[in-house]
Amino acid sequence: MTIRRTWLALGRHAVCLAIAGAFLVSATVLDRPAQAQAQSSEPPSLESIKSSLDEIEAGVDSEDVTPETLARFRQTLNTATETLRAQVDELEPRVRELEERVKQLGPAPAKEAPPESADIASQREELTKQFGELDGELKQAKVLSLRADQLSERVSQKRHSLYARELFARTPSVLDPFFWMDTLRAFPIELRAERAVFNTWIGERGDRLQWSAAVLITLGIIAVAIALSRWWFPRLLAHPMETRSAKAWAALWVFVWFTGRTPLATAAALLTFEALGLLTARVEQIAEGLLAGVAAASFGYGVARGLFAPWEPQRRLVQEDDATALCYHNHLVWSARALAVLIVSQVAHKTLFAPLIVTVATNALFAAVTAAFLAHLVVRLRQIRTQRGDALVVAAWVHPLGLLLAVLIALALVVGYAGLAAFVALRVIVAAAAFGALYLLLVITHTLFSTISEQSPKGQTLAASLGISAGTLAFGGALLSAGIRVMLILAAFLLIIGPWEVSTADLFDTVRNIPFGFKIGELHLSFETVVTAAFLLLLLLVVTRIVQRWLETELLPRTRLEPSLQLSIVTIFGYIGAITAIGIALTGLGFDLQKIALIAGALSVGIGFGLQSVVSNFVSGLILLTERPIRVGDTIVVKGEEGWVRRVRVRATEIETFDRASVIIPNSEFITGVVKNWTRTNTLGRIVIKIGVAYDSDPVQVRAILLEIAGAHPQVVQSPPAGAFLLGFGNIGLEFELRCVVADVEKGLAVRSD
Repeated sequence: MTIRRTWLALGRHAVCLAIAGAFLVSATVLDRPAQAQAQSSEPPSLESIKSSLDEIEAGVDSEDVTPETLARFRQTLNTATETLRAQVDELEPRVRELEERVKQLGPAPAKEAPPESADIASQREELTKQFGELDGELKQAKVLSLRADQLSERVSQKRHSLYARELFARTPSVLDPFFWMDTLRAFPIELRAERAVFNTWIGERGDRLQWSAAVLITLGIIAVAIALSRWWFPRLLAHPMETRSAKAWAALWVFVWFTGRTPLATAAALLTFEALGLLTARVEQIAEGLLAGVAAASFGYGVARGLFAPWEPQRRLVQEDDATALCYHNHLVWSARALAVLIVSQVAHKTLFAPLIVTVATNALFAAVTAAFLAHLVVRLRQIRTQRGDALVVAAWVHPLGLLLAVLIALALVVGYAGLAAFVALRVIVAAAAFGALYLLLVITHTLFSTISEQSPKGQTLAASLGISAGTLAFGGALLSAGIRVMLILAAFLLIIGPWEVSTADLFDTVRNIPFGFKIGELHLSFETVVTAAFLLLLLLVVTRIVQRWLETELLPRTRLEPSLQLSIVTIFGYIGAITAIGIALTGLGFDLQKIALIAGALSVGIGFGLQSVVSNFVSGLILLTERPIRVGDTIVVKGEEGWVRRVRVRATEIETFDRASVIIPNSEFITGVVKNWTRTNTLGRIVIKIGVAYDSDPVQVRAILLEIAGAHPQVVQSPPAGAFLLGFGNIGLEFELRCVVADVEKGLAVRSD
């Protein structure tokens, strides 16, 4: 109880600190003068874009261009490309409209032809002038867009070249004592720069009230984060974790919590300082580096804690003992922290204009620490394996790989390639964290979709609510699971190759420029249009299915319509929804009615020869649903098969015979053939029963008995009345026939038996 009261008190203090800081922020922010920020919303003109492209082209060919300058060039090119594409998309329909209007007016009449009216001539001249101006502007925009794409490719090649040059640049060996002496002499220069930046920050930014508010809010954020950790995390681990599914979900929440807790708290504190105007330009750059470092360290810790669970073996996903799990956890966590220190240090070096030798020394120290971690990991795993007396599955490949990487990093440091050594060390840490997170998320994906399998109760319930079979749901879940796994693997791939100076913009530009589909006239199917059209098609089909389900189960059963008519309405609505979805998707691709008609005309030739029967059955199905000569539940006879109509589908109709066999008959047979429908207008039907009696029987008495039996049966209707007839003389007796009408023809066999 004492511990609980302590944490409750801490939570109350955290809330009080946050509220007090918020009041101080309000006071200081309201006291600060409002500053108008006028931003131009006008897009840049073609002339300004051309000037920017000229400047970039001259800068790319410069010998002293830096990676920072190339990054700025790339950002400018991306903005210019987006602007030019937007202008092309805007101008193309306007140019087509003007061209059609000019064609509609036709050419000017010849000299010997009768003159046209002055209004028509003036209108043609004006439209021709507008068309020429817009067409010229459109062509210029297309040329500039092509030039921007070419320059973007050159910038990417230049960035790769500079990065490779920096990566393989020779530096002093770490065994060179003069290198470390020069580093020690250069380090005070950066310390003086840091002191100057700090003094400027403290002396020029904010008053006591603003600093008090920032400190109070920061303390409140820290207290809230600690209180949530002490309250929420033990509750998470208190749940039973006997199944792998429970372990996977617990690991996911642990990963999310430890990955986002500290970065979010740090970001909130930095945003508080920024809102109060307490950050100078250089301090803000260092703060951004600090946030990036905290995020890297938290990501590594979240992956290690969620995956290996060194202190919670009951939720551990990997099949390792406590010692091995703790070994992997500690090495990944401390490697991520070393990476965080590198990130913050590099940002500080860049912001404070530190001497180059200090940056080289930082890279060398980071690479050396990473190599030491790898070597220690190999040694520690070997010790654990020796203590256990058996071979470790993971360590079987971790030993040689870790040893090889450690030797490679150490060799690069000794030879004098500190940049290459730091690069390899960075790749090792990022790849380890990315693969750990990928494994965790893949397990979660498998766990999630295994709950909607064909045999699981949840899957059967979900399938019933969606109106589909459990097998269809399982198949769709398998496809969706595969898509999610591909996206996760792609995300891990992008994370790993990020620092190779291959930006995600390069990759997505490549994907965006892949020529999907084909070109029809002036229509070009790009990546964006294909994805958008596919999304629209899928969305509209899902909406159609949901509305169909609602009509079938909620609305139509409350009406007085026959069940067969209800089914016809639901089926026709599905056809209309599918056709509408396809039409909207084609419109999203850029097709107009003329182009769709042309495609339909081209396909009609193939349909006429190869798909004639399919189209005939489809049209026949529509006729059956509209005219309804047969309905679901009718008792029919067609092509020698007799039974009940169960379903009217797109191509064929399903009939269930009296032997409970399903017969699939093409729809065209119901239109072109002869169909006997016993229950077309009503369920009444006539039955005929043949009876033989001895020759010494009284025919009048036999006839009276038959009529009495028929009249007493509940299924025999009174109007029209039953009839009994003497039809002939058989070999062994008189042949009578009883004819009567029953209320339900489907029960005719039972009436004959009675």
